[in-house]
Amino acid sequence: MTQLILQDVAKRFNDAYAVDHVNLNVPDGKLVCFLGPSGCGKTTLMRIIAGLETPTSGSMTFAGEDLLRVSANRRNFGMVFQSLALFPHMTVAQNIAYPLRLRRTDATTQSRRVAELLDMIRLPHVANRLVTQLSGGQRQRVAIARAIATSPRLLLLDEPLSALDAKLREAMQVEIKLLQQRLGITTIMVTHDQREAMTMADEIVVMDKGRIQQTGQPLDIYRNPVNEFVADFIGLGNILPVEDVGNGEIMLRGGQRLAVAKAAHADDARRDMRLLIRPEDVCLRSRGDAAAPNTLAGVVTFVRDVGVSIEATIACEGFTLTATTTPRESPALHTGMPVFAELPPHACKLIAARPAA
Repeated sequence: MTQLILQDVAKRFNDAYAVDHVNLNVPDGKLVCFLGPSGCGKTTLMRIIAGLETPTSGSMTFAGEDLLRVSANRRNFGMVFQSLALFPHMTVAQNIAYPLRLRRTDATTQSRRVAELLDMIRLPHVANRLVTQLSGGQRQRVAIARAIATSPRLLLLDEPLSALDAKLREAMQVEIKLLQQRLGITTIMVTHDQREAMTMADEIVVMDKGRIQQTGQPLDIYRNPVNEFVADFIGLGNILPVEDVGNGEIMLRGGQRLAVAKAAHADDARRDMRLLIRPEDVCLRSRGDAAAPNTLAGVVTFVRDVGVSIEATIACEGFTLTATTTPRESPALHTGMPVFAELPPHACKLIAARPAA
C-alpha cells in the first residue's frame, strides 16, 4: 500500500529549480533512499516532506491526508538530521524523552517509553550519561531513538551516517535497517553514498538536477539503469560510446563489433547511445582468440589487489576496460600482461547517453 504520494512537486529558489516537478509514491513500511550527488535536490525534497520547506507547486498526501494543510509539528514525522542535533547538556534519557515532554506526556509514560527505546537500541546502561560521553555510533542510535519516541508515522533520515568512520558506518547501516524492519515504519533516507543505498534500501530514488532519473529496487537499478547518469552513479561500470549497426550488434570506437542484450530502455533507432558492462561481468583470459565472438585483445596497465578481489585496467584498441576478478581466477595477473577480455552478450546493455550540458 502506498502511504506518501507526491504529485508534480516543485521548489524554486529565484530562477532555479531545486526540485523539478517530482512524482513519487513511497510504499508503506519500506525504507526508501533518495540517492544523488550534492546539490541534486534530495535534501530539499525531504525537507518539503517534513514540512520544513513549502513547495512552489504540486500536491502531497499521506494516508489520504493533504500534507500541505498540515504544519510540520502536526505531521507526526520523526527526523534525524545530519548533525544529529542532540542536546549536549542533557543525558541520554533526557534527550530521548524530550519530544515526549513537548507533548506533555506524563512522567510515568515517559520513563517507560525511554526504557523501551534504550533496550531497543541496546544502550540501557548509558541512560544517565551525557551524550558528549558517547561514541559516534551510540549517539547515532540515541538520535534515532529520540526520533521514534512518539511513534511517528514516517521516519526521515538526512545523511545520518556521514560523520562516522567507514567501519562504524557499515555496521550502523545494518543496525538501522534491522531496526526499521523490526518497527515496520516507513522510512526515507537521504544519502550520496551508493553503497549505503544498495545495502539499506528496499527502493532507491536516483536524483539529478532536481529530477528523478530512476526509481526501483537496488539490484534492478544496478543491473538495468535507464541512462548513463544512473549507470555511472550506481557502482562501477564500463560505459563506452558505440554505434548501432543493427542485427543486435554494436560497433566500438576501435571498430570491434559486439553482440548485445536488447535493453528495455534503449531504442534501436537511437544513435546517441552507450554500452554498459559491469567490471565483474568482464571475463579475463590469458589465452584466447581476438576473433572469437565478443572477445577483445588488450594489455593490463594497472592492477589493484585488495585481497578478496583484484581490479585490473585493460588497454584495448581505442578505449580501456575495468575488470574485477579474484586471486583464484587470475592468480598471475600483472601489469604489462596481454589478456583477452570476453564480454558476454547478456551482460552488455545499451543505455541512453547523458544529455549534453
